[in-house]
Amino acid sequence: MPDRDKIPLHININTGGVFEESPIKSYILRYFKGISQPRVLLFIVFIFLFIFFYGKNEESINKNVGKVESIQESDMLTKVIPTEGDGECTAILLNWNRLDNIKIIVKNLCQYTMFKEIFIWNNNVDVHLSDSIFVDTHCNKIRYYNSPGNMYFIARYLACSMATTKYCYFQDDDWMIKHLRSMYSNFLRFPNLVHTDTNADVYSSTNWKWCFFDDDIDLHSCYSWVGTGAFTSRENVLKFLKMTSKTEMSSLEFIYGDMYFTTYLNQVPYQLENSLIELPQENGFSLTGKDRMLNKLHMHKALIRLYNYLSLLKSKNNNSSTQTIEDTEEFSPTLYERDVRSPCHNDKCLFLTNKHSFPNVKLFKYKPYINISESERLHSSFFNTQHFISYPYSHAVDNDNSTVWISQDVIKKDDYVGLDLLLPMPVPLTFNLIIDHNSDYFNHLSIQISHDGSEWIQLSPSPKLDISSLPSTKNKLLCKFRIRETGFRFLKLVSTRDWNFTFSIYDFAFDGMDNNNDNEVIDDTVNNILGNNDNDSSD
Repeated sequence: MPDRDKIPLHININTGGVFEESPIKSYILRYFKGISQPRVLLFIVFIFLFIFFYGKNEESINKNVGKVESIQESDMLTKVIPTEGDGECTAILLNWNRLDNIKIIVKNLCQYTMFKEIFIWNNNVDVHLSDSIFVDTHCNKIRYYNSPGNMYFIARYLACSMATTKYCYFQDDDWMIKHLRSMYSNFLRFPNLVHTDTNADVYSSTNWKWCFFDDDIDLHSCYSWVGTGAFTSRENVLKFLKMTSKTEMSSLEFIYGDMYFTTYLNQVPYQLENSLIELPQENGFSLTGKDRMLNKLHMHKALIRLYNYLSLLKSKNNNSSTQTIEDTEEFSPTLYERDVRSPCHNDKCLFLTNKHSFPNVKLFKYKPYINISESERLHSSFFNTQHFISYPYSHAVDNDNSTVWISQDVIKKDDYVGLDLLLPMPVPLTFNLIIDHNSDYFNHLSIQISHDGSEWIQLSPSPKLDISSLPSTKNKLLCKFRIRETGFRFLKLVSTRDWNFTFSIYDFAFDGMDNNNDNEVIDDTVNNILGNNDNDSSD
């Protein structure tokens, strides 16, 4: 992975200023041109009154290269978005029989700067895609391919192999995905791992029931859907397509590529959990019980082919006296080294915690003679996932104080919750944490920040915690604290002792609300981001 310290910081901040838009600007300039010595005092009084009445709630920061509007009691981060990886990804869509959905999805995807192109592969020979069909989307990123026949799911991987970017994004035509920036930000940290997005119900399968491990042959694979949002490298797609040849897949297996892709890579996808938005699902695939059984049949075939391939490869590696024929080690971060769980409701952060929600997947060693349905039954009889489905990670950051994430077990020393803010923060931040814990919990916290998520710095002295009871609630506590330091991207609250209760997080959020005491810090930080300093000279 490249040295992230060498990656320049990119931040978008919309410009604008109070004075430039003021209706009395012309009067001030006219007055200034005709000013004479006896009228200086009157002019000063006029300026004072203007600043006091018009500028009481607004101020304009305008220096040389950049200009940033700062409004008291407004969020300084409203227009701040990550731009790392812009133009490095191609969005891949498959069209069959829901063209209205495709148009809605195109409009949504077109607003994101990470997408250089939106590649639509048309599997329906009765429909011919053309520019006129998408004129109402007002999107200039669209490219399409009218396939001479229905290539089913493998078409998305063929389309990715044709992309001009190093990354691809997949989604089906019956979902609206709203957390693309947060998922992409984490993907850029670990681009060797496929990143997928799904709801709590499916997540409980893709992280438990559909995980298959056998250390004897380096099998470490979990199946995950890609239709509800997935980022992958083009390199991984090409690797998958080569694997279809190495394992001698049949033509029928080949077109069902979705059921083989994440399994064949033999790396657990980095999966995020959150609520999904459905679009009309008529004329879809995999809706009937028969279709679901067909999916599971192909999942099972994929595992058997991978198992046989790895077994043969292990034998060849053991017999090779010179070098390893093919590396099959699990990539880092492994499943139990990961702590990114869910995107925040506004797509401006990711929820972090080291608390896992399911037993160790290695408790069940994969056996090729056990099919998917039987494997699901065995896992369900061992551990019930209903607690997680009812109180999933996403409830901690969904901006809804009536929902809650409750951890599976009690808080231990060094357990933590935190946020990935997606990019280094240019301004001081206020954090709001709503919990249902013993208030003494806050007396045993280490508040830490990091620029890369690996090296952490404990804040000392620790920020002042303002703790209060939420009105109209029985036990909920609101904890507010402000961090004046800037330039960090990650925050975590680490417990310094064991507790006999679980995490119960109702909401964890942050904002960049302006504060008079921080104006000097904000001025300096924003100017540094924009590349300004007092010694700069304009061309």
